[in-house]
Amino acid sequence: MRSLSFTGKILMLTLATSLTACGGGGGGDDSDDDTPTAVTYTLSGSISIPSFTQVDSDTSDASAGSVSNNSEAEAQTLGNPVIVGGYVSASTNLYSSGELYQLDPVDVFRIKLLTGQKVVLTSSQASSSFSVNQTLTLSRVDGTGSPLSAINTGTVSLTAPASGDYYIQVQESAGPSSYVMVVGETTATTTKHAVEAIPAQAEFVPGEAIIRYKPARGISAQALPGYFLERFEDANTGLFRFDDAQIVQGPALKSLVQKAEERQRTLELIEALRQRPDIEFAEPNYIRKATETPADPFYFLQWHYPQINLPSAWDVTHGSGAIVAVLDTGILPTHPDFSGRLVSANDDYDFVSSTSSSLDGNGIDNDPTDPGDSLVGGSSFHGTHVAGTVAAASNAVGGVGVAFEAKIMPIRVLGQGGSGSDADLVQAIRFAAGLTNSSGTFPSRRADIINMSLGGPGFSTALGAAVQDALNAGVIVVAAAGNENTSSAFYPAAYPGVISVSAVGADGQKAPYSNYGSTVDIAAPGGNMLQDVNGDGRGDGVLSTWGDDSSGSIELSYAYMQGTSMASPHVAGVFALMESVRDITPEEINTYLANGDLTRDIGAAGRDDFYGYGLIDAAKAVVAAGGEPPPAVTASVNSLNFTNTSATVITLNVPSGVSGVSVAASTTGDLGWLSVGDNSDSDTSTYLVSADASGLDLGVSYPGEIVVGYTIDESSEAAELTVPVTLTLADPDSPANAGKHYILLVNADTLDTLYQVSASASGGAYNFAFSGVEAGTYLLAAGTDLDNDGKICDAGEACAEYPVRNAPESIVVSESKSGLSFSTGFQSDISSAGAGGSQAHKEYQLLNK
Repeated sequence: MRSLSFTGKILMLTLATSLTACGGGGGGDDSDDDTPTAVTYTLSGSISIPSFTQVDSDTSDASAGSVSNNSEAEAQTLGNPVIVGGYVSASTNLYSSGELYQLDPVDVFRIKLLTGQKVVLTSSQASSSFSVNQTLTLSRVDGTGSPLSAINTGTVSLTAPASGDYYIQVQESAGPSSYVMVVGETTATTTKHAVEAIPAQAEFVPGEAIIRYKPARGISAQALPGYFLERFEDANTGLFRFDDAQIVQGPALKSLVQKAEERQRTLELIEALRQRPDIEFAEPNYIRKATETPADPFYFLQWHYPQINLPSAWDVTHGSGAIVAVLDTGILPTHPDFSGRLVSANDDYDFVSSTSSSLDGNGIDNDPTDPGDSLVGGSSFHGTHVAGTVAAASNAVGGVGVAFEAKIMPIRVLGQGGSGSDADLVQAIRFAAGLTNSSGTFPSRRADIINMSLGGPGFSTALGAAVQDALNAGVIVVAAAGNENTSSAFYPAAYPGVISVSAVGADGQKAPYSNYGSTVDIAAPGGNMLQDVNGDGRGDGVLSTWGDDSSGSIELSYAYMQGTSMASPHVAGVFALMESVRDITPEEINTYLANGDLTRDIGAAGRDDFYGYGLIDAAKAVVAAGGEPPPAVTASVNSLNFTNTSATVITLNVPSGVSGVSVAASTTGDLGWLSVGDNSDSDTSTYLVSADASGLDLGVSYPGEIVVGYTIDESSEAAELTVPVTLTLADPDSPANAGKHYILLVNADTLDTLYQVSASASGGAYNFAFSGVEAGTYLLAAGTDLDNDGKICDAGEACAEYPVRNAPESIVVSESKSGLSFSTGFQSDISSAGAGGSQAHKEYQLLNK
């Protein structure tokens, strides 16, 4: 039976960009002249490093070289944003395994920070026999202000109070320990003014104001043009109503023109009150509405939702009543973001029939709980991540899903190594569609949508028939296009009727791993962790629910991943939003796609092989289903990322029913590097956005945004569109460096290391080559050993697995191979408690140093 591997290329917060380095080679065995020489092969490739990655210059790995950064005078200079891997220890001694760890009590860095930027430090013990007691300190280079400090035994953060040059100090009083430090995320700040201007698009009650008398004057002898509707606790403050004669008269149901006149007259009266000597303040009685922007704390990290115009769709529906079957590795059902989001017991299933690969000790059963897909920890929990993108709850915990009131039907089809068989997948598809299947059971209600973030090459008649049976039953089938950057057919996505989803990054361009070709129907956010489009120091992966079993037990958590596996559930979730408006058939989806009703065309005009019919647009999709979200202004880009000085034109789509459009640029503090103006082409919908690097510092990324304000005419509701902008001033003298890397070929079954070479970063990358490799099946891994414990990929270390970390795929060596490319980086994961948290990892033993 053909093996299926999931297509979610997982990079957690591994901020990946380009890497290469020099590698050594291993030799073959010497033998007597009359002994046949074993046939051996060469393997070579490159490992890319995120451009914002740096490494502590004095670690415990003596073979990597050392430059002291133990004092402010020796401070190591960092760029901004940056992710740094480091090592500190208050003593020197031997690990129980016999390796030496070095004394290095403190690391000091120098960096330029902007107001509100965070320094986030995640610590890891070098071994279970050691404790961690790190102190993070942030101080101004010029000595002004008081230093900020925090004790760190897990994750802590400090925020820069003002822009300037800073020292960051990491000190260990126990140890040895490792750390990952992320700098770049900005904390929003608000400036208060004595008298706030009234936003042109703000909504308020006409004819009313909230006012306060100045206490010294008390009640004015001068008559006010109206009366108090109510007094607040302070008798001098209250809700005031202007005399009817002062505002526009007319019928209860006023025209838009009358409403505008009434609004304008109210503003004029409020301004007149502000000029009176007896009034301390006068302001509109603003109308506040429940927003459809979720309050979940990690929502701001989910850049991928505004990219597909999802908040506008949420004004109509949250997906209630729809059911999405997620056919994957199973699910972690006790995750807090799945509370209330799962179908009832017996409406889900585990179809992994092989007891040897199921890892739950049995064959098929009615429990789709994911036991993990690795015997040695570092499981992918791929299905949990995918399901969270579909429908994680909006519950003020973690992040949120696309259709956060839809139901998830978890069906387990992938076992050990994230693989499964066509035979099992066929039964799972039939179960989800409410058709006869090997379990002898049926869900109480079939799924509306099936999501399959899995696949492989090779056409299967049986699998194609199961897909067609599901389509005939009225189920919409969505599948990932695959991550091999090829146009070769990838199944089940390539079957007729299946909605095949390719992936884009935060820049809206095809992700480098994404498959393409004639079978691709649509594109969606899959992430690209080689980028940091918003300049927050983190690679632009897709954030969702996750689990971590690296400690031996499963910790419920959150993580970034990338892949078409992440793109597919975005589309499935949008289809769930449509289903919640009315029943949608697979045939209707195909018609809507062909008509452009579900997408924003981002490639060549019409359908193309990279993006299909375009990028999924949730608001358009809901309208196609019959929903009526309020009109919203959209932009031709979701974000902008300038390198050094540049300019570009953006186009606004201003629908009917919208007025009062204003466009402005906003930057941190008084750094006015960003500007926006008319494009001088007589088209009022196009604007020229420019970045001017004059007076700014190299090695720093500057955040800003374009703010588009407008009014929705029917409700007079104020609305706003923001386009994040980042100006990165690259420093050519500071190429990316993740530290000396050890590259290993390990037995795919036992993880025993069989071959080892090493490489140092050169020009932001590592090159490597193995020679004398015998035929066999291997995993390829690489990483640092900053703490010198003789292992790579343990907590706090840079790590790479081919083709993607936490989703390694076997390499069958029967001939020489070249061009093996993958990415490395330091992880800084998201835990259920907040930013930072534990890190997933497999540990690989080094042969030698």
